Amino acid sequence: MRILNKLERRFGRYSIENLMIVVCGGQAIVFIADLLMNGFASSMLYLDWELVTRGQIWRIFTFIFEPSSSNPITFVLSLYFYYMIGGALEHEWGSFNFDCFYLMEMACTVIASIFIGVGTSYYINLSLFLAFAVLYPNYQVLLFYFLPIKVKWVALIDLAFMIYNFCVSSSMRLLIIACFIPLVIFLWDDAVKNIKLYFDRKKRMKEFSDYWK
Repeated sequence: MRILNKLERRFGRYSIENLMIVVCGGQAIVFIADLLMNGFASSMLYLDWELVTRGQIWRIFTFIFEPSSSNPITFVLSLYFYYMIGGALEHEWGSFNFDCFYLMEMACTVIASIFIGVGTSYYINLSLFLAFAVLYPNYQVLLFYFLPIKVKWVALIDLAFMIYNFCVSSSMRLLIIACFIPLVIFLWDDAVKNIKLYFDRKKRMKEFSDYWK
């Protein structure tokens, strides 16, 4: 994207390298604090727009540090997974572009929370995964921790659930839309390229098959 290239030349020196270390490290600290204080830390960080209007401005930034799970094993595994895919995206795009993507996801979620009252980092994490699936569709993960499967199929399953939630839950629609806005902006060119490569591959396979008939 040309505008991002211009911004990077001007502000790239201010980018945060290894942003996911900051995010995941913050979540780990909050998770431990929750264990010690019976969930008090998360209660002070989650995004509630009514509380923001009462002066708790920090919530528009700190909601990304709310742990994704209260189960220690699930939390550690998800923390490692999102650190891994975030690092892969930062390596692919560069620190500045990845920071812009993550901040745009945060901004869209905050804007959505103005209308529905609350916001969550769930769809931000999901957008990271979908971006990873577009860039690395054949990367294998363990579904249910034991079944190897390519991320593109898991992404399709997630998309199906998102479409279902969009249809049945009016409160989630804005958050889902907010999740997709940065994805479309950042991944449109890559998605079109992957689709073209897929059909070109299918065409070549058909031509090869027809040649040997």
